[in-house]
Amino acid sequence: MSNHLYVAKIVSSTSVDGVGLRNSLYVSGCNIHCPGCHNKEWWPLKSGRKMTVEEVYAALNADNFNISILGGEPLMQYPAILELCQLIKERTNKTIWLWTGYEIAQVQDSFRDLMKYVDVIVDGAFKEELRDTSLSFRGSKNQRIYEIVCNPEIRITDISDIPM
Repeated sequence: MSNHLYVAKIVSSTSVDGVGLRNSLYVSGCNIHCPGCHNKEWWPLKSGRKMTVEEVYAALNADNFNISILGGEPLMQYPAILELCQLIKERTNKTIWLWTGYEIAQVQDSFRDLMKYVDVIVDGAFKEELRDTSLSFRGSKNQRIYEIVCNPEIRITDISDIPM
């Protein structure tokens, strides 16, 4: 397909974006604009560097760390994110965590194919009035962490309250 992604940054071997050491892709572009967002500079799509999906894949897979995809809003660049996740799953055995401001029901309805390739989705827009710095891997109490299993049916389990 050779889609392109606008990339805000790629962080190698981080422990803050999911369980264990991971390589994190921060995409630019967000149409949700949560008040209190700490990545406002990435709201404009073209604030990031334009890269091919293959270039992003190579950067994320330079080592054996699992993958996290955040933003901005990754689903704003859905075709390229879908292609990237599919490549990762076809070529590696790495897990993929993805953060989105959309709720899980919206992801199921509008981005269902993605659920075949991601292992964990952290959903929900950041809500400043529900901010909680004690939560693992999320910024506000409304956000939930879902484990996704596709074998062959898609099964979604809320694992937000399981210690990680």
